[in-house]
Amino acid sequence: MIPKSVEERGWQKLGTRVVKINFDAAVNGRMMSFGLVARDHDGFVIGGRAGILVINARAEWTEMQALTEGMELAQEKRWLKLELESDCANLVNRLKRAHVDFSTLGFRIRQLINSFDPSFDFNFVWAPRFSNIVADLICKWAFKNNCTKAFDMDYPLEI
Repeated sequence: MIPKSVEERGWQKLGTRVVKINFDAAVNGRMMSFGLVARDHDGFVIGGRAGILVINARAEWTEMQALTEGMELAQEKRWLKLELESDCANLVNRLKRAHVDFSTLGFRIRQLINSFDPSFDFNFVWAPRFSNIVADLICKWAFKNNCTKAFDMDYPLEI
């Protein structure tokens, strides 16, 4: 019997000037909340958002909305090299193969990516649920407080 190889999991240092944005979304009836947190290449929190939207959609579409919020944050801050990380494997797979996904969600993904200047460099990464805890907590915080909030390095104590 061949033993299963042990894989190192955890935070990996990013390249210089790469910003990692973890995002998550949750649905409750016709309401959705999203949470995202941005970190620099050393792992320091440099910004994020939490919010509530009235939307009647399935989980993939709410995750897509959270991705949109993350990419808009990056555009506002002019972060050009991005690693966008989600625990929604289906969405990450669609993002990586957007050019061959002819579904409605695939069309929306292509629209979103093409709306950005070509100088933006996106890398989409799947993360296990336990690696996306902060984005999930921000998402739950938005639901609990029924609010929308953006933050920079002076992030809320709840985070």
